[in-house]
Amino acid sequence: MKKTCKVEKKDNLVNNIYKMTFDAGESGFNNPGQYAMIEARGRRKPYQVCEFDSNRFTIVFPADDDISRDLSELNPGDEVVIDGGLGTGFNPDDVPQEVCIVANGLGIPEMLGLARSLLVRGKKCKTLLEYPSKKDIYMLESFKDLVNEIEVVTIDGSNGREGRVEDVVKDEDYVFASGTLEMLKKLADKVPAGQFSLGSTVLMHSDDYDDCFFETTQGRKNCSDDGPVFDKNVIIWDSLGV
Repeated sequence: MKKTCKVEKKDNLVNNIYKMTFDAGESGFNNPGQYAMIEARGRRKPYQVCEFDSNRFTIVFPADDDISRDLSELNPGDEVVIDGGLGTGFNPDDVPQEVCIVANGLGIPEMLGLARSLLVRGKKCKTLLEYPSKKDIYMLESFKDLVNEIEVVTIDGSNGREGRVEDVVKDEDYVFASGTLEMLKKLADKVPAGQFSLGSTVLMHSDDYDDCFFETTQGRKNCSDDGPVFDKNVIIWDSLGV
């Protein structure tokens, strides 16, 4: 349900990456991995949610297009129109006791809420994150408070280990993943089971947010309604162009 809510807090994390918290009165979110449709200055766009409680939700996003730049220019007290609690998020319940979170790019922020949900459920969680370089690292301290083990790789090697996050994954039975399609496809070939979010790529970069369909082993699915989180074994990667 659409409602007007206020910007409660805004931070510039690194470069053009912003963190923004909204007071929604009633947030409407139930699971990590869901998204919010946010309308600012007359234009709307979906944003993956980083964390939420019953009244508030937080997004982390790059100001890399006109809509997001408009959003990043708002300040505490400014109002936006939101439709929250959208889509199917991660299911943190019916999973093994030991799991692994893997993320890169714009997929990293939404995994913070998932990490918190897994901690509450007593799951043992390893987390592997990829950033372009040391200067691009953000939110790392927040993850360290929630998971049992964390490893960071950077593409240029400026923070120690150089490489791609999918190459770090070894012998993991169950993986939660979010990030670039190229990473997700390679990871899908390496792990037997898991839940993969297409929110930061297929949903957020679709030309029509209400009409982003792709093929799965269970038929044609809409990323915005049926996802953005899917069982990794149902995704037909060729239909996504990777």
